[in-house]
Formats: sequence, C-alpha cells, structure tokens
Amino acid sequence: MMMRHTWMFLGCSMGVACAQPVTSGEMDVLTYNVHGLPSQITGDDTPARMDDIAPLLPDFAILGLQEDFDNANHVRLTADSAHPTQVRFAERLDDERIYGSGLSVLAHAPLVSIHHEHYMDCYGVFEGASDCLASKGFQVVRLQIGPKEHHTLDVYNSHLEAGNGPEDNAAREGHVTQLLASLNGYSEGRAVLFLADTNLKDSDPEDLPVMTRLLAEGGLTELCVAVGCPEPGRIDRILYRSSAALSLDGMQWWVDERF
Repeated sequence: MMMRHTWMFLGCSMGVACAQPVTSGEMDVLTYNVHGLPSQITGDDTPARMDDIAPLLPDFAILGLQEDFDNANHVRLTADSAHPTQVRFAERLDDERIYGSGLSVLAHAPLVSIHHEHYMDCYGVFEGASDCLASKGFQVVRLQIGPKEHHTLDVYNSHLEAGNGPEDNAAREGHVTQLLASLNGYSEGRAVLFLADTNLKDSDPEDLPVMTRLLAEGGLTELCVAVGCPEPGRIDRILYRSSAALSLDGMQWWVDERF
C-alpha cells in the first residue's frame, strides 16, 4: 500500500496549543510484504524478484517492508536505496527459529532511536501458517523530521500472525496487546506512522474487533478509510496519528501496479 501524507510542525512547545504551522510538507510512504522466502517456498525466482523491486524503492520517503527474511535477498532488495536510515530487525527469537522478524524500515530522515520487540505468541511450526518458524515482532524507528528535538515521528513496522484457526486468532490478539503497550508507553504523546501486514480482515468476525481495538486504543486513523479508498479492508495497512508537535494528514492511497 502506498500513501501520500501531508505533515506540519506546530510553532510552540509540546503540550501547548499552537496557532500556526511553521513547517509543512508531503511524503510518499510504502508498506510492502516482499514475500522474501526461498524460491522453494515462494514458487518463483525470489532473487530475481528482489532485483525487480529494488529500483522502485527509492521513490518513497519512508518504507516498511515485511518478509524481508533472507540476508542475500535483503542485499539485493536495498541495492539501489540511498536512504540514510536503513534498519533491519533480523535477530532470531531463539535457536529453534529459522528466521528473524523479516522487518526492515528505510527512510530519508535521520535516525533518533530504535526499539525492536518480538511477539510472545505464535502458532504453528508445520501446521497453521507455520508462523513459529519466524521470530515475528515489530520495530519502532524514531525519526527526526523537523528542526526541533521534539519534531520526531515513530515509524512502526510489523507483520502479525497469519492463519485462520482459533490459535492464530489468539496469537494476533496477543500481538495487538503488545503493540498497544508500546504505542501508549514507548510512543506516548508522539506522532506515529504504522505500517504493517496485519493479517486482520475486516470481513472476518474474529478479526474486526481486534483491528477496531488497535485503532481505538492506539488513537490511530486508517489511511484507507480517511481518504475513502476503493479497496477498504485490505490486510496491508497504513495507520497514523498526530501529536502536539506534529500533525499528520493522509492525502492519497493507492496500489502501485509496478510492484
């Protein structure tokens, strides 16, 4: 999913009502599950596909990539990217996991701090969607995008549990609980851009309350809904919220057919 955001900084200190913006701009954002598993699993030439994707990534100011599992494919994927901030969450949860989280953030903004967290819940090694073969979790990449110290943006990137069974549903609920603890703890009072393959379907009666909870308790707005996109309910989502120092507004949502 792609988006174009407008942003503006408010000309006063945190927590004080502001009258006029002092800085504003636009940025294009991408969330993309690159399906970076080995070719034996994907059923196609994964390295060649990474080579095809790589030249498209520099067009975006901030990117959240999921299923960026393989080290060699990651090098291919980022070969054309001159983003000064490139953060990959590759650590495995334990020796029984084959992969790390598969998450990477690229950004044209200075890095302030990183928070990486593995999910505590997963279901399935050779059943379900085999989520326990990977060390799924989320990353928070705090970026400096304005002239003042508090002009920062917390970029979340995540890939939630797949599968449709009751154990998968329970794991996704656990993931959202961890995300909310971070959104309302580590990112309390901060502007947030949330990029993810949520594996939460609005059409699923088990998933919709979980998605609704993430939005409501995290104070998040879904871009697709905000701009009236033509394909609501997709599992790949862009969410956002403003802060006292930084106001975010969604302008446009689209699926780039080049991908």
